[in-house]
Order: sequence, then C-alpha cells, then structure tokens
Amino acid sequence: MGIFQKSKRLVAEDHNILRARRDGARGARALPRVAGKYLVDKVPVVHWAPHYSPRWLANDFLAGITVGVMLIPQALAYAKIATISGEYGLMSSWLPNFLYFFMGTSKRHVNRTNFTARSPDGRDPMCMGIYCLIIGGLKLGFLLEFVSIPVLHGFISAAGIVIMLGQIPSLFGVKVGTGTAKIIHDLFAQIPDFKGPTVGVGLGGIVLLVALQKMGQKWGSKNKTIWFIALGRAAIVLVLFTGISYGVNKDIDLDNDDPVWELSKVKSNGINAPKMPPSALFSRVFPRAVAPFLAGVIEHLAIAKAFARKNGYVIDPAQELVYLGVTNFFNSFFSSMAVGGAMSRTAVNSSTGVKSPAYAIIAGGVVVLSIFELSPALFWIPKATLAAIIVTAVWGILSPPKIFWHFWKTSFVDFVASMLAFWLTLFESSEIGIGAAVGFQLVYHILVTAFSRVHRVTAVPERDPNVDFNDMPTDVQVFKPHQSLIFYNAFSITNQCFDAIQTYSSGANISFEVLRAQRNWSTAGERRAKALRKRAGITMEPSRLHLVVLDMSMVTIIDTTGLTALQDLKADLERYAGKTAELRFANVHRGVRERFERFGWDLYDGGALPVEKRTEERKGNAVFNSVVEAVRHPRVGSEDPEEVVVVGSEKV
Repeated sequence: MGIFQKSKRLVAEDHNILRARRDGARGARALPRVAGKYLVDKVPVVHWAPHYSPRWLANDFLAGITVGVMLIPQALAYAKIATISGEYGLMSSWLPNFLYFFMGTSKRHVNRTNFTARSPDGRDPMCMGIYCLIIGGLKLGFLLEFVSIPVLHGFISAAGIVIMLGQIPSLFGVKVGTGTAKIIHDLFAQIPDFKGPTVGVGLGGIVLLVALQKMGQKWGSKNKTIWFIALGRAAIVLVLFTGISYGVNKDIDLDNDDPVWELSKVKSNGINAPKMPPSALFSRVFPRAVAPFLAGVIEHLAIAKAFARKNGYVIDPAQELVYLGVTNFFNSFFSSMAVGGAMSRTAVNSSTGVKSPAYAIIAGGVVVLSIFELSPALFWIPKATLAAIIVTAVWGILSPPKIFWHFWKTSFVDFVASMLAFWLTLFESSEIGIGAAVGFQLVYHILVTAFSRVHRVTAVPERDPNVDFNDMPTDVQVFKPHQSLIFYNAFSITNQCFDAIQTYSSGANISFEVLRAQRNWSTAGERRAKALRKRAGITMEPSRLHLVVLDMSMVTIIDTTGLTALQDLKADLERYAGKTAELRFANVHRGVRERFERFGWDLYDGGALPVEKRTEERKGNAVFNSVVEAVRHPRVGSEDPEEVVVVGSEKV
C-alpha cells in the first residue's frame, strides 16, 4: 500500500478529524438558530416586557425620578474627581440609562461614572467597552474571579481614600501636588493659607449632608417626606449652595476679579454630536484602562449579584458585561467618562420599590432635561460643594476595619492580599495594587498545590454492606468537589452544584394563586432551568429535593471567597427547594473546619446531636463523618402542609 493510500486511511479513521467533521456539521446546522437566540438574549427586554404589569408603572416612575435627581449632582461630582469639566459627568449619565432599559438584567441596578477612568475624550470608555465586549461576548467572565473579595475590599477602600484626599484641597481653597504622600504634606504645610469662605461652604455642605442622612435613617421609615428629603440630600445641598453662590458672586466681574470661592463653571450647550475619540494615544490608554475596567466590572457585578440575591431574582453576568461594553463603547463617541455600577444609587433605587428596568427611561430623561435646561445654574456651583458631596458619598464605599480583621482571623493569605491591594493602591497606583495582590495569591496557591503533602494510606477502610449507593434516595443529591475551594474556582464549583440541583431535582411547589402573586419580571432563572433539563434529556418533572450533601474529603484548603460561595449555595438551595431543604457536610478536614469557624460558620457534629435538639436556624451547619451517615441521619423539619403541587392550573 502506497504512502498516499496509508495517509488517506489514517485521515479517514482519525478520531480527532472525525469528531471535528461531526461537530462542525452539527454546528453549521445549528448556527442560524443559535445565532438568533444569542442576539435575542442580548436584549433581555424582549423576555420581560410581555410580562410587564401596569401596576408597576407608578413604582418605576417614582424610582426613575428619584434616581435621575440623584444623578445630576453626583455626575458633576465624579467629573470633578477626574479633574475634568462637569459637563462630561452629565454627558456620561444619560445614554447608559436608556441602554440599560433594553440590555440590563437587574431591575434595581443603577450606573455611575467610573472614578478611576479619567480621560474626558472617550479613550478610556472605548477601551473599557472593548474589554467588556470581549469578556462578556465570549463569556469569559470567570477570568474576573481571579480578583478575590479581599483584594477588591483593599483596592476599593484605598481608591476611596485617594478620592477624598483629592477633594480636601477644594474644601479648604488651597493647591497641592499629586500623590498621597505629597497631598498630605502640602495640606499640613498650607494650613495658614486655608480660605475662610471656602472652608465654610465645604464643611457646611458636609454637615448638612450628614444631618439629612441621619435624619432619614432615624425618621425616614415613619415619614415619607423625610425619607424623600434624605434621599435627595445631594440635590438639596447643591441647589442651596448654588443659590448662595449666585447671590454672592453675581455682581463680581469674573473676567478681572476672583469669586469669593472657586466656581465649577459648568457649561452645557446640549448633547455633543458624536465623534470618534482621538486614536493617537490608544496604544498608551489600552494598558492603563485595565485597572478601571477591573474596578468597574467587579463592582458592577458584585452590586448586581448582591441585590438579585437579596430580592430573589437572577441576573446574567455575561449579559451585564455586554451591556457595560456597549454603553461604554458608544458613550466614548460623546466625549464621556466610563461608567459602572453604583452601590448607593442602587440601594436608593431598591428602597423606592422599583419593579423593572423601565425606571431607567425616566432617569435618563431627567438627566437629558438637566443638560438642556439647567446649564446657566450649574455655572455657579461652588467647587467646595461638589467636594462635600464627593467626600460624603465616597465615605460609604470604605470597608470598615472589622472587615480586614475578619480577613486576618479567617485567612492570613487573604489579609496579606488585601493589605497589598490597599497600601500599593494608596501610595503607588491602582494597576500596581491589583496586580501585586492578585499575583501574590496566585503564586501562593500554586506553590501550595505544587508542594502539597500526600497522605500514605496503610489500610483500606471497611465498606458499609447495608448501603447501596446505586440506590440513592431520589430527594437527595451528593456532591464531591475534587479541588480546594478558593477564590479562582469557588463560584464555578458551587454554580455547577446548583445547575445539577435544578436539572435533576424539583424545587418547592406553590399554588397557582401564590405563583401569580409572586410573578417576577425576571425570567432568566426559569429559562436556564428549562434549558438545563432539556440538555440532560429530562422530560418528566424530577422528585422534590430535600437534602444536599457536600463530600469535602478532597477539599484541603478553603478561603474567604470559597466560604462566601458556600453561603450563596445554601441561600440558593433554600430559595429553590424551600426552607425544609437542608445542606450537610461530610468528611470535613480539621483545618478546613477551623477555617469555617473562624469565618463565623458554627459547625457541629450532626451525628452526635439528636434531631429533636436541632433547630431550623442551624440547618447547613451539620458535619458528618461519612456521606452514608449524612444521607441516613434524620432531617430537621418537614414539608410545609400549605404547599400544593400544581399541574397546569389543577391542584393535585
């Protein structure tokens, strides 16, 4: 047989080539359908809009007005952080709201300008937009999990301090150099040069902002007027001190004389015509944009996940990244700043009772109105007032010392990583802070894995002859992670567990009337569960889930992020399968158990404590010596007698 015939036969019988042909043909047939579904999923409004209830309109309208009023002073303030003109802050705030109506997957999420992105000509947002589109479009969001929770706390806290230090000169009317150490030195050196009127305006604004906030916290739940005044405190302070500033400075010839205090001098002649950002410096901006990209994306997703978990709906992280990519990319054509999530405004939006992303249309409209109608008034805003708004707003993002003390108690490595991110960001740069902290954690865990000790087994343990694990109870699922649960894999592992739970077990069944009353605008969770079962070939409704056991025998290391992921899995289990569902642990290593307890997760020996002495609150805290014992041990609670299984609209 010749070489040609042998080569032809090898090619015809090669497994990889045969698989490539088979999968390629299958992919080509599915491409039109998959592409269409992919594009439709990029505009989630088509999924939730048909379910929109007219009763939600009042709540969404109130939320939109409230958020829009808050956006105006804070947009001006964040433009001041970036040391650029205030109109860029307003320009950055109208388009993201309109786009979020079509593309957002969280009904409560509100955006703000990204204070770490400083380019006013659109290069930073375009670079961030490209990063987001690549990561979100290709569903590579798991790469962001290499930035752990302790690193994020350290970085955000340091960035907040840097921001406040940058605003203190405006509060006192002096000029300082750049860099944390230089700012601190110059401030103390220029104490005799502090300007009295500027100090009065700045500190007066801070006192009023704090007083209104405290008033809302104390009496806001009892009085709606006080609640609304507290929510709009930034706008109230801005209007008050702008009026004072106009009255004091209007008769001064600003071309020849200095005003009593520095003015923001915001000028807006409407929305700029779109134009391509300058391309000459893109090669320098792309590497620099990594830090604001990481900061904005991680904060955005963390806020969206937190409020989704708290309020019982599901977000799509990949879609949120696509939204951030689209909004930053197109924002760049309007000479705008980069945008990301805002914790304070999202919390306010949530407190208004918002029902859907429709609020964003109203909020965007308020910002557009301010751009066209409020420009003459914005000129007279004192810089000290904007600085006061920034200082009081940024104070809320600082992590309290007890958070870092918690890291110290839970994991020394997490503590060191958070300190690296904090101090290097504070005195060097955000890029160096994040890079050094992430690099330290990666190198540490790689070394631990490379040099992990192997336990020498000298005897084979006896098997229990009474248990056949081929006959596992249908209401039980057992999972055995094959890796330690640490920051770069924890959420991936727990997400796989929850996907399997939704695929092979049913959740809590409720009556048709209750289901209709609790109907949620978000359909992402329901659609994902259906897709998982379809992929697994499950056509009949599986059995109701009552117990999940995690076999931790191969988990030798767990960190703060891993423990947080397990907490999320426990919460998702109870939300999906009901309060009677229980999470148990088996074969937990002593070091891992100690880490649980230092974290504040109070574990106890499930086999040693009689079931009648256990409480509902302690479900998910039981540890057993084996999976067999965990599955067989009596369970806490029972099925809720008020729950009714429903088939269609008929009760069974």
